[in-house]
Amino acid sequence: MSLRAVTENYWLEFFDKTDENRDGTLSIAELKKALIENYNCTDLSDSEIEEMFRDIDKNGDGQITKEEFLSEMMKTERKTAVKEAFQKIDKSGDGKLQKAEVAAAMRDIGHFTEEEIDKMIKKADKNNDGVIDLEEFEKEVY
Repeated sequence: MSLRAVTENYWLEFFDKTDENRDGTLSIAELKKALIENYNCTDLSDSEIEEMFRDIDKNGDGQITKEEFLSEMMKTERKTAVKEAFQKIDKSGDGKLQKAEVAAAMRDIGHFTEEEIDKMIKKADKNNDGVIDLEEFEKEVY
């Protein structure tokens, strides 16, 4: 089973456990209860939970469907994975990928010529400063 499938199953199980009345949707009360009782998120304010709820409730009907929930959770997982990949490549830790860092990462996954690496950097470097920041990296990966 792939990591994506395992992650998806985790979030589907979370949804099913949280959907106490088994109507196929989550209410704000169900989400709040699960966050506090099951995940000890006692530091979240009501307004923070409401904002989280609104972000997931894409159609704004006051209920989170399984599809809305899974889509948002998987998007969050992807963003986290992309950020972790960026940080792994950013050996200097300065928040910018230098050509040498990109070249080292590309050599780790296969054989790339200097010309191919330069082309990748130029394509990703939207502000033409010679390095790739996290925002540029995310746009290129998505």
